[in-house]
Amino acid sequence: MQNNDIFQQAKRRIDRRRLEQMAAQSRRMDEIAEKIPEVMEIRRKLAMTSAEISKVILQRKTNLAEGLARIEEVNLRLQQRERELMQQAGYPVDYLEMQYTCPKCRDTGFVDGVRCECLKAEMRRLSVEQLNASSPFQECSFEDFDLSFYPDVIDPQSGQNPRVVMTKVLNFCRNYAEKFNPHSQGLFMFGQTGLGKTHLSRAIAGVVAAKGYNVVCGSAQDLLRRIENEHFRRTEDDGTLDRILEADLLVLDDLGAEFSSSFTQSVVYNILNSRISAERPLIVTSNLTVQEFNDKYAHRIVSRLFSQLIQVRFIGNDVRQLKSLRKPESKK
Repeated sequence: MQNNDIFQQAKRRIDRRRLEQMAAQSRRMDEIAEKIPEVMEIRRKLAMTSAEISKVILQRKTNLAEGLARIEEVNLRLQQRERELMQQAGYPVDYLEMQYTCPKCRDTGFVDGVRCECLKAEMRRLSVEQLNASSPFQECSFEDFDLSFYPDVIDPQSGQNPRVVMTKVLNFCRNYAEKFNPHSQGLFMFGQTGLGKTHLSRAIAGVVAAKGYNVVCGSAQDLLRRIENEHFRRTEDDGTLDRILEADLLVLDDLGAEFSSSFTQSVVYNILNSRISAERPLIVTSNLTVQEFNDKYAHRIVSRLFSQLIQVRFIGNDVRQLKSLRKPESKK
């Protein structure tokens, strides 16, 4: 989605808000007209103020200042009467006013011809939605994480019980999501392929996003490719790196699967270093071993992953393979 497309879509959302508020105000007007008709009669009289002022100016039969003062006095009495009627009926005094989502721009998206912060925020949200389209974290939840796929026996290689370990991992991730704040420490989830790293990282993202935080969730391969294409002007899109750096939570999934180059290494370091330095949490998942990380990435990247983020190790057997084996059995 190009910048102009994002702008147009964001503007339509802002316009829709204004129309919804206008419709809501109209419904409130109808309600008060039925329950307190005197209020609407007062409003009709107040709406005639401009005509009354023009009449005083044009007639010139009375002192202009006296005429205007008289109109003001009548208006003040009418406004006071309206407030009394509304309060007596149990309504807020501003019940009939437009309830703007953004009072600053009155839901127009602009203040003095300049884009309002609400419009800019909507554009950022749309950009993030675009980035997250390839990683639908809403489809993953903690409730769907099936621990029965993890053996409830001691693994001879690790000397640990995968079911016990992964139960602790699940509880840790759920607790992390529930207590998340914009300065939470980041996580580094690692282990063999198919152990649930993507699922749990997306489950965290879903809970955090539901709290209203700005979340960017995507595969390292996809996000780095977007950044590279924008950097070398292969696309008209831009701003991916900024959105990644500014998000309340970044989920960088499957680090190590991307094509490695000096450019991608530089971007990975920039993302890690910038977010860690700014105390903005990120979750990195990877299938690589420690040795494979040392072989693939510069020391400064490996150092930040293993020393600055909370390490969450996944163990067990490939759940994806186990799921595929269970499917035929379920049909019997």
